[in-house]
Amino acid sequence: MSSATLQDDPSVDSFFNVVETETLLFEHLSFEFLEEFDVFAPAETGRTRDHEPPELMRGFLHCYYKDIYGIRPVERELRNTVVWLSCGFDRPPSRDAVDRFLTDLEHVVNKVFDHLVEQAARAACST
Repeated sequence: MSSATLQDDPSVDSFFNVVETETLLFEHLSFEFLEEFDVFAPAETGRTRDHEPPELMRGFLHCYYKDIYGIRPVERELRNTVVWLSCGFDRPPSRDAVDRFLTDLEHVVNKVFDHLVEQAARAACST
């Protein structure tokens, strides 16, 4: 699955339709559940990630919300100091980190977006 495929995925469109109705919804979403997926687990060789899945997911959601797709454009957007700080990064992610996250996300994208849509619905009902 490529970023173009994600762009055309109906679950992505549905999610952003919900988000557009309440722009503060991102503040009510938790991304820590991503660490429960095996694809985001640290490598068996002991190598750790420079950036955690929750902050990378916030970065990708920011970019998709701004219609920024593809590894290089996402990486360029995440070099913006305000953006990387607001996503929770200690420093901007490298192109390799962005690419690795997208590759891992491909394996669980439907489950991730289902979980986020459920969270968004719960947050909308509680306000």
